[in-house]
Amino acid sequence: MPFTIKVQPLSTFELIKISDSTQNNSIDIITKGGLLNAWSMQDKQASMNVIAGNDFTKGWDAFEANGFKSGKMSPFACRLNQGKYTYQEKVYQIEKFYLGDHAIHGILYDAPFTIKSSHVSATEGTVILKYDYMGTDAGFPFDYSIEVAWSLKKNNKVCVQTTVINHTNKPIPMMDGWHPYFTLGSDVDTYTLKFTCEGQLEYDEALLPTGKILPEQQFEQGKLLNGIDLDNGYVQNEGDNLCTIENDRYTLLVQPIKGYSYLQIYTPPDRKSIAIENLSGAPDCFNTKIGLQLVKPYEQMIFATTYQCLVK
Repeated sequence: MPFTIKVQPLSTFELIKISDSTQNNSIDIITKGGLLNAWSMQDKQASMNVIAGNDFTKGWDAFEANGFKSGKMSPFACRLNQGKYTYQEKVYQIEKFYLGDHAIHGILYDAPFTIKSSHVSATEGTVILKYDYMGTDAGFPFDYSIEVAWSLKKNNKVCVQTTVINHTNKPIPMMDGWHPYFTLGSDVDTYTLKFTCEGQLEYDEALLPTGKILPEQQFEQGKLLNGIDLDNGYVQNEGDNLCTIENDRYTLLVQPIKGYSYLQIYTPPDRKSIAIENLSGAPDCFNTKIGLQLVKPYEQMIFATTYQCLVK
C-alpha cells in the first residue's frame, strides 16, 4: 500500500504522519488544534516543506507567539470586535485570546483533538480528528462537536473537511476558517498571486470590516507580489474561487469546495511565507452578519478546502 499513517508522541500531544511512498510526499498533523504543521514534497532538485509551521519539539508555547500558524479558527475567525457580540438579544463576551482590544482566532485553536478513525487505500490516506466543545467559554456557551478529516491524496493533493455538529436545542452562530502559512522556498517577493473575487472587504484601522465592499481586480490575471504588503479580505464566488501562488519552481493551488466564500491573505513582515486563509464569513461576522452561518439544532454543517502543490 503506497499510503501509510504513523502516530507518535510529540510533547503532550501526538503527531500523525500521512505518507505517500510513490511520490515521497507526506503531511504532519498535530492532534492539539487539529492542524497541518508540515507538508513535505520531493522534486528532482530537492525536498521542500510547503507549510511554514511551528516547532513543537519543546511544547505548545511557541504557537501563539508564532502567529497561530496553521491554526483552526472556530467558532469565529480573525478578529471579533472587543470580543463581544449580541445573539438572540443577549450580549456575550469571549474570554479567550485577545490581541489588543479584540478577540482573535476563535477558541478551539488549542483544543485537544482525539483520533476518531483513520484509513489508507491505494489513492489516499485519511485521519479524522474529533473534539467535543462543552460551552466552557462564557462568550460561547453552546455545546458542539467538531470533526476534522485530513487526507493526503495522489498527485500531492491535501484535502481538509470540517464538520460542525450542534448539540443544543437552538441554532448557534458559526464561522469556520484555517490559518495556514505557505512557502514555495523563496521570498514572497518572487511569488505571483492570482485569484478572482467579487470585491475586497473594506477594513478600518483595527482591521475590522466597515460593511463596504470595494472593487478589486488587480489579481485576476496574476500579479507579482514584489513590494506588496497584504492583510486583506475578499469575497469570492463559490463557483470561481481558486487561488494560486507560484514562483519559478512551484505552483500552489488553493481550492475551496464547500462553505468557504471569503479569503484572507496576509504577508508577514519577514516575507518568507504567505497566509492564505479560507473563511466561511468575514472577520467580525458575529457583529456585522457578513457571511455568518447558523447551525440548526442537532444538525451539522460542513466546510472543505483543498491544497495542491505542483512542480513546474
